[in-house]
Amino acid sequence: MNKTIHKKVNIVETVCVLVGITCMFLAAMFRTGEYMYIAKPILFTIGMIMEVVVVSIELILFHLELIPYKFASVGFYVLELVLTMLVNTTIPFSGLLVVTTFSIVKNLFRVFKVDMIYKPLGYYELCKKFGIKVKKPRKARASATKKSTTPVKSPAKRKTTKSREPEYA
Repeated sequence: MNKTIHKKVNIVETVCVLVGITCMFLAAMFRTGEYMYIAKPILFTIGMIMEVVVVSIELILFHLELIPYKFASVGFYVLELVLTMLVNTTIPFSGLLVVTTFSIVKNLFRVFKVDMIYKPLGYYELCKKFGIKVKKPRKARASATKKSTTPVKSPAKRKTTKSREPEYA
């Protein structure tokens, strides 16, 4: 997968996680008031949309992973779920912090190990499958190199004189 595209996808995912969880926290912390009847549903809606984007990015990246890393990802998700449940039972609403931390750690790992985890051109195959037009990176063409010719000095030609007989009148 292309490193720059992958970095952008991970940055978008991390931002969506942070914005979504922040909106959910704010909506949960607001008390009822004049404008809270409007603000709370809007914040919850924004938070839910951001989390849907996160889940869709996770599914796309899971689809592009190689088989051994798919098993590692499933194990990571199970560990994240178990830790979220354990932490959330002790401290209410702290499970979101576990989710945020795991998401950031996962994205950092993915950015540093892009070449090992993903298929080389899997992103472009996926775009082609869904009809999204994206330019593939061009392969480096083998340029035709001109042979550099260095002038070779040929040995000095000897003057060949024809031996003529002198002309006598």
